[in-house]
Amino acid sequence: MEPTRPIRTPSRRLRRRGGALVALCALLAASCGSSPPTSGGEGGGRSGGNGEEGATEFTCPLDSLDEADGPVEVNLWYGGLGGETQTVMEEMAATFNSSQDRVVVTVNNQGRSYQEVQRKYEGAAATPDQLPQIIYLEDTTLGTMVDRGQVMPAEACMDADDFDKNSILPAVRAAGSVDGVMYPGYMNVSTPILYYNKSIFAKAGLDPDNPPGTLEEVAEAAKTIKDAGLAEKPLAFLASRWYFENWVNGAGQDFVDNDNGRSAAPTEATFNTPEALQALETLDQMNQDGLLNPFAFTEGSIDHFLSLLPPEGGNPTSAMLMETSTASTTIAAVVEGQISAADAGVDFDDSVVDRAALVPGAGPFPGVNAPGRVNAGGGYFYILSTAEDEQQAASWEYLKFMLQPENVKTWHTVGGYLPILKDVHDDPELDAYWTETLAGVILKNSVDQLRNADPDQASPLVGPAEPVRQEVQGMMERILLNRADPQAELDSTEEAVNGILDDYNN
Repeated sequence: MEPTRPIRTPSRRLRRRGGALVALCALLAASCGSSPPTSGGEGGGRSGGNGEEGATEFTCPLDSLDEADGPVEVNLWYGGLGGETQTVMEEMAATFNSSQDRVVVTVNNQGRSYQEVQRKYEGAAATPDQLPQIIYLEDTTLGTMVDRGQVMPAEACMDADDFDKNSILPAVRAAGSVDGVMYPGYMNVSTPILYYNKSIFAKAGLDPDNPPGTLEEVAEAAKTIKDAGLAEKPLAFLASRWYFENWVNGAGQDFVDNDNGRSAAPTEATFNTPEALQALETLDQMNQDGLLNPFAFTEGSIDHFLSLLPPEGGNPTSAMLMETSTASTTIAAVVEGQISAADAGVDFDDSVVDRAALVPGAGPFPGVNAPGRVNAGGGYFYILSTAEDEQQAASWEYLKFMLQPENVKTWHTVGGYLPILKDVHDDPELDAYWTETLAGVILKNSVDQLRNADPDQASPLVGPAEPVRQEVQGMMERILLNRADPQAELDSTEEAVNGILDDYNN
């Protein structure tokens, strides 16, 4: 039997604030608000699916591993992981290698962000011998990678190996599926959540255990905090397309046509809706009222996080932040030793404000109409079809290893990613983690969001992901940094995205 790793909490070496911020820099480069560049691919030919049927015409060459002459070497490219998440990647490969003698996995860090890995893949794609056998990329690459035909759908290996794909959460399967076939072999899933400083909420007279659940409520809380003189610009906001997509989908609407690109390749944008306009106008008004601390999207930047750190004896610039759930373990490490899980949890005691300037809290992602309506985002582990048969089979062996419940728990409790197996959500050890550790308390909201996510409302499946991302983020930056008109920007961005889709499909 293959050995498994026990649950452990983040390393003590991250306790010191300086070391934690170094880890934070590396971790946030992989934020789900980012998106890797693509070169366009072949374009347009594929259609989408919801991951429920799963029939596939691909054959996974499992038998070739038995016929291999000696251990099969597998090269895995990744990027954008730092601190404990990078440690998980390295240690999991080492544990797998020591557990058997048929496959040797080498993990190779290709950079500080998803973007760097994608650029190296683009540079080597025309020369298959230079490519790895497994590559870890952002979820937004799914459409392009499938269009190119360079990915072996992992579901073919699941079927050939009698792996129960229904053990994976429905929303996760749907997010990674095209034409009803799941392509990633493992998915590091995260969702956006609201981080906030419970200490400031308590001082402002707000309920520290009841964070705002809609954008309008965020604006109201921000005004209360600003009026109390506790933060100059209470909401730090990174202008990322990720949040905009979640607002559109969370309102029950599609970002693009053809069921958000899931029933067929999208041909036009559908995000120019009253709800989308409401979200942008709320942010714009907050900005005009001095309640918003806007940041342009810059690869690897953590300035929006740093705005929540209070100076010695003073108030921070901001008190709330929308960001990836993956940052929770590092945020916990920043303040570890100052407060306990009970201090930050549901039994929050106002007396803690006398000894801690930063008490991290987390709430569901604030939506237009309701909280917690999110897509499953994150990073995908793809088996490349350019690999030899025995390497494809060996790659599945490793991804199947990661799918063991104990390893799923390790990715969650140490790496900060969400558990993708149904049964793991009911694990008693995780119940204790979510109530007895600071990182677990912060993560629990995102866990609940994922468990309740609608598989029929998966994130948009768009082939030309990078140019679309640039248009949407450019729209948000022009509204928040240049004070452009939200409706005019929605109109022009819709037109630009329609042009991108037309060029890609033709």
